Amino acid sequence: MAQKSRKPSLTHRVNSFPAAWSWFVDELIPTYVKRTYSPRESWKDKPFTTEDARFFFKGISELSELFTEERPTKLPEYFAHPKFRSAYLLYFLPLQAAKFLSVFQLHPEATQAALKHAAKTGTLHLADLGAGPGTASIAFLLWLLDQPLPDGRKELPTIELHWFDTNRAIMDDGAALIQALSDQFPKLRGKVQGHMHGEPWWKATPRLPRETSLIFFGNVLNEAALPQQASWSAILERAQGAGTLYIEPALKRSSQLLSQLRDELLEAGAIENSARSIWGPCLHAERCPLAAGRDWCHFSVPVEIPGRWFTSFSKGLGSERQWVKFSYLWLSSPEARAPVPSPRLRRVVSDPIQKDRNADVVLICEPERPGRIRVPSSRHVHRGDLITED
Repeated sequence: MAQKSRKPSLTHRVNSFPAAWSWFVDELIPTYVKRTYSPRESWKDKPFTTEDARFFFKGISELSELFTEERPTKLPEYFAHPKFRSAYLLYFLPLQAAKFLSVFQLHPEATQAALKHAAKTGTLHLADLGAGPGTASIAFLLWLLDQPLPDGRKELPTIELHWFDTNRAIMDDGAALIQALSDQFPKLRGKVQGHMHGEPWWKATPRLPRETSLIFFGNVLNEAALPQQASWSAILERAQGAGTLYIEPALKRSSQLLSQLRDELLEAGAIENSARSIWGPCLHAERCPLAAGRDWCHFSVPVEIPGRWFTSFSKGLGSERQWVKFSYLWLSSPEARAPVPSPRLRRVVSDPIQKDRNADVVLICEPERPGRIRVPSSRHVHRGDLITED
């Protein structure tokens, strides 16, 4: 295939976190974890210290090994163990929330679509399927605290959270954090109501509002074997406003499953065969070029996640986080379509695969199979960047 020359366009860079982030991850989460999960009563009402960090780091290290080592398709029920619930809250909740916040920053028009839908209906319904501690919902509420409201509105509508997970204990932890977050900030105070359902996400459809402003799936494809009875189309019919956002780890299996799901939904007519059906990352609605084979669609976003304890745990794991890595798919709804992308735009879907003195060769997303293009080495193009034709 011929290697065309392109030049990079301006690309979103994720470099900010909500103002409430540091309070949430450095004060609220550690205080809650110590009060709830410390083995000694005498510890529970004291400030979180480096001694506590050392104690809880054991669970973080073990859970990290479980997530990263070679493992069977289905993960064990780690939320059943208090050691792993506390570890997840302290470290993996901020890490996963940072991924959702990164995508919110990449697609601010989509988050506004959720708010506009809620302004029309009077309630912001957020569904979190495979919720865990409600990580996606928490990230969205933190995001809302810094966002202007549409149409000059003065205050948020009522916010109703609809969570589905087979482990009630971790949802109870998330609900407690949501309550504390809402009590802390007047913008949210008295606005947030939770509906927790202790059942698998694929049973959610009858319990979801017919007009849900935004549906989240976080790590669902990675952590569970997909049941045959899962009705993706029925769930999508509930998604109005900003549609449906899927975020998965930047692993080959889960990323390609996500690409395959996208193609199946398009082929079945569950979503319209149009680029306007997808907020991102796709710029077309033809078959994904990376749904099978050696390469897969995932992104590395340069960002330093704030937080004293998060940084300490990252160093303990030997992995100071300067990037968040994930794959994602954000489908729009019939009510709020994504903008039509310029036909000159292309998405970079690899790091440089070939270098010479003057240019780098990278893969770009084209229907059916990826294209190859040359860009000047001085431009420092990264996976996920948008480029335009000369």
